Amino acid sequence: IALISYSEEHRGALPPAYTVDKDGKPLHSWRTLILPYLDQEALYEKIDLTKPWDDAANAGARKTGMEVFLCPAAVLPTNKTTYLAVVAPGGCFGPTEPRPISEITDGCGETLMLIEVDPAHAVHWMAPRDAGEALFLALSPKSKHAHGGGVHAAFVDGTVRFLNDNMVLETRRALISIAGNEHLTDF
Repeated sequence: IALISYSEEHRGALPPAYTVDKDGKPLHSWRTLILPYLDQEALYEKIDLTKPWDDAANAGARKTGMEVFLCPAAVLPTNKTTYLAVVAPGGCFGPTEPRPISEITDGCGETLMLIEVDPAHAVHWMAPRDAGEALFLALSPKSKHAHGGGVHAAFVDGTVRFLNDNMVLETRRALISIAGNEHLTDF
């Protein structure tokens, strides 16, 4: 819901997966950008967005735990997250550019934004690191998840669904695509 609220105030666009400096060096995650929409304005105001997330200027924010970004079933420090954007060509999140929701023609309820990954793939909530297409496509019954049998996923319409590990590859690819003209009814 915070991502949708962000888009409403940013010309109908979702945030980029991460921000960059003038040289293209990654600075901050989309999770940092949505803090004001999670009732975390005070924390957001303390962050120097012109410096990298792990710069000394952002040490105070970096030490802050954000339980909203942590699965209750995951055994991790509160400054880590298992909620990652799926960053992929033709996907909802591009690396450094906002994605206008108007470009999502496959349907917001059929377009994947975020997945919950296993603790081994967890990142600091401020870090400009997320899941690539390959990570989502590689999920299988052999994957180690916090929830047996699959992962939770957030879609552009704000819904969260449990995606089974046995989901076929074509369906996974269709969920990533924003404009592949796929029409999924049951996944």
